[in-house]
Amino acid sequence: MHYVGIDLHKRDLVVCVMDDDGATSKPVRMSCRDVPLVREFFENVGPFRAVIEASSSYRWLYDLLSPMGEVILAHPLKLRAIVSARAKTDKLDSAMLAKLLRVELIPAAYVPPAHYQVLRDLTRARARLSCQATATKNELHAQLRRANVHPPFKNVFCKTGRAWLAKLDLPFGGDIVRDELIRRLAHYECEMERLDGRLKPLARSFPEISALVNLHGIAMYSALLIVAEIGEPERFSNPRQVGAYASLTARVRQSGMQDRHGHISKQGSSWLRWILVQAAMKLVRRDVKLRNFYTRIRKRSGAKVARVATARKLAEICWIRLKRWHKEGAAA
Repeated sequence: MHYVGIDLHKRDLVVCVMDDDGATSKPVRMSCRDVPLVREFFENVGPFRAVIEASSSYRWLYDLLSPMGEVILAHPLKLRAIVSARAKTDKLDSAMLAKLLRVELIPAAYVPPAHYQVLRDLTRARARLSCQATATKNELHAQLRRANVHPPFKNVFCKTGRAWLAKLDLPFGGDIVRDELIRRLAHYECEMERLDGRLKPLARSFPEISALVNLHGIAMYSALLIVAEIGEPERFSNPRQVGAYASLTARVRQSGMQDRHGHISKQGSSWLRWILVQAAMKLVRRDVKLRNFYTRIRKRSGAKVARVATARKLAEICWIRLKRWHKEGAAA
């Protein structure tokens, strides 16, 4: 068996191969564009186990090498806690990865199956468009405030409100900025409609969203985003792990008699955290138990902490519902 450490970058990758006796070959650098050369290199290695550090560009290499041998994705933060060296180069990193893989010390990260990865890409693109559309609306509201203009509509972005906004005369070049923001908002909304058209047929491939859509504040798109980010429910052993994965748990620093709890870590799935906070604030309007929980935390610690705590509670509820749905589906 060969143990392969891969230091992957955007344009190239450095590969170091180690055998069972610990003998290391000379690291080889290859271009990411030369995919046939990368494939040929690993075909000539023989039986291998490879490790790649998780990054934004790992997926193509993982999919390329998985049919040839076992590929492990390393968790970068946990890996950094294990390894700290004074000298850091691509060749040393690839050799260290191979060494850690040989002695079974690689902290593995989750690799979603291909169909979950496709859903993640689409739902995250849709979430980005939604955030950008909201930011554009906020900029338009700021333009009105700077000109001391008060809309006669509760929702200035309804059909009548947009017509009023387009005809509004704003001073100091505000008309030019206003027109650009209106065009930008129309672009985002058009792209969201296109993505919604792709997500609707895709939703049939994920029937587990039926376990979430009956919660107030979670519609089809929100349910798809939650399912995509959680992935396979079986990878979590308890509800608290889901809250931690969504970065909705506080940092803890304990030493001796000192025990400090800080802000949330923000090291997990930012998109899961975002959609859970959005949905939780809608759900508290209907769900009495969750509203009482939110009110109790808000009185004690403030609105921001209460929003995070309620979102964490919702993360646990969603995971329990998804796990139950998968268990019942398997039993059926």
